[in-house]
Amino acid sequence: MYFLKNNLSHSRFAISISGKVGNSVQRNYMKRRMKDSFRYSQHQIAQPHDLWISVKKSFTRSDAAKVEGLFRAALDKINSQP
Repeated sequence: MYFLKNNLSHSRFAISISGKVGNSVQRNYMKRRMKDSFRYSQHQIAQPHDLWISVKKSFTRSDAAKVEGLFRAALDKINSQP
C-alpha cells in the first residue's frame, strides 16, 4: 500500500491487481472488498491522502477479514504520520 498527502478536500483510492492473480471473478471480488473497506474507513483518515494498493497475491473469501484488518492497520499508520 502506498500513500501520499494530497491538497484536495477528500481522500482518493486506487487499486491494481495483476492479471496473474486468480481469474476475473476473484480479482473483481478483491476489488469490491477493498473498495468497501476504504468506503467504510475513509472517515478515519485525519488528512486527505491518495491511497494506492497493489495486490500481488490472491486472497480467498476466508482471508477477507484478515486483509481488511491489515488495511485498517495501514490507515492507522497513515494517521500517525506527521
